[in-house]
Amino acid sequence: MQNIIYKAVIVLAILITGVIGPSISNAEESGRPTNLTLESFQFGPVNRWTFSHMREMIPTANIPRDTNRFLMLNNSDDLVADFSVEFQGRTQSIDEIAAHQFIDGLLIIKDGEIVVENYYGHLTQDRPHLMNSVSKSIVGLVAGKLAAQGIVDLDKPVSHYVPALAKSGYAPDSLQTVLDMRDGSDYTEIYSDFTTTFRLQDCAIGWTDADYCPKNGPIGLYEFLPTVGRDKSKLGIFSYRSGSTNVIGWVLEAATKQSLAELISEHVWQPMGAEFDANITVDEGGLALADHGISATLRDLGRIGLLALNDGKAFGNEVIPTAFIQDILGQQGDPTWPYPAPNGYMPYYRSFWWGEGNPGGDISGYGIHGQFVRVVPEAGLVITMYSTWPRADGNGETHGWGHSAELMDAMIAKFR
Repeated sequence: MQNIIYKAVIVLAILITGVIGPSISNAEESGRPTNLTLESFQFGPVNRWTFSHMREMIPTANIPRDTNRFLMLNNSDDLVADFSVEFQGRTQSIDEIAAHQFIDGLLIIKDGEIVVENYYGHLTQDRPHLMNSVSKSIVGLVAGKLAAQGIVDLDKPVSHYVPALAKSGYAPDSLQTVLDMRDGSDYTEIYSDFTTTFRLQDCAIGWTDADYCPKNGPIGLYEFLPTVGRDKSKLGIFSYRSGSTNVIGWVLEAATKQSLAELISEHVWQPMGAEFDANITVDEGGLALADHGISATLRDLGRIGLLALNDGKAFGNEVIPTAFIQDILGQQGDPTWPYPAPNGYMPYYRSFWWGEGNPGGDISGYGIHGQFVRVVPEAGLVITMYSTWPRADGNGETHGWGHSAELMDAMIAKFR
């Protein structure tokens, strides 16, 4: 019965603007898809609207900024509204590329100043956009900060902080092992397969009411995560699993007795000088979706990139321990890396950040449907991009991970 009531609230929020989150203007109302449902909101074409209106879709918790100051991002003297790069075998303008790559926003910061800032679709400079799994990278920063303060010990097992997970597949693994997604859980994540753990998690957290959702299944992450089993063959080997971030989110909340939204605000959002509030979706039990639930403006995601670029510092203060950032940047390549990589590259995954493994030592945060933050230390660059690919991985033919990697490399080459 609780599950039915929870889903009914979400459906009402979809149908009646303002039930969850603030009301939207008449102009925005006119762009609201008429065929919007809980089952469809993550996918194209309606996600072009929903990803920048998540507070009207799913219950959220606010991540407050510091209202007394924010980190100013000035336009460079070299600011450009349009530019062209070689992409997919021909010279194309960024506006042309944005159209067929489903880009909603692109921000490029060079040496601390904005050189490109473009918005498309429903996105505006002051509107938060769902960043999906780039959320993980922010949660990783919070974990690093709390570890440096001695509030959590990254060498201790998950069960030390969350006894409710003592019988789960995560229980014996250290927090650092989970942060690196080398844990021994049997969590599976194939976006096109709606029987995998990731898609069943969507059912539990109220992100879908599709037919594949089990009847009388777990409600919320407090019930869902303890059901994840053990697969010892995965222990010590990187395997991308979003559930690991939700486990860390639970650990951080348990260790501090604060919500994840409060922790992000206190330890990252306010001290780094965010310009706008962010928000994170929460499930029926109030637990935040740490793995892919944060929405923020494009500029504030750029400030996250600057935080990493500047060794964890903002306003001259150490916001995130420099040693933690250097640990992410300084990893050696993973010899068991499961994905293709360019010749000479040695990628890795550390503390919910992707190490590109290129000679310049770039690091990135990635999110399905085309969300990116790229930090290029050698060139003083931060590139952030929001998109709304109709499918989680793109279609592989005209847009997707490979095409975005090509575009990212072209933009880095142009602005370095």
